[in-house]
Amino acid sequence: MKLFLVLAIVVVFAWSSEAQNGASYYCGRRLAEVLATLCWGSEEVKRDAGWWMSPDAAHSLSGARGKRGPVDECCYKPCTVDELLSYC
Repeated sequence: MKLFLVLAIVVVFAWSSEAQNGASYYCGRRLAEVLATLCWGSEEVKRDAGWWMSPDAAHSLSGARGKRGPVDECCYKPCTVDELLSYC
């Protein structure tokens, strides 16, 4: 019984510390929707075959964050809104 109580307290503290810093897991469609909302103010992500990024703009993105992407940062471990905004 004491072990259960200790485990429950640990879980509550872990949950509250994650809630305090605003970190959360974002994967798949949810990650895409959150990034679209934060970066472009759109809640709906649609593919548009008519839009192309200029070569200069594409080149500027190539080394921006190295090899890690938003999936590495936010799907495998919790991330904050500030971390998500760094991908805009």
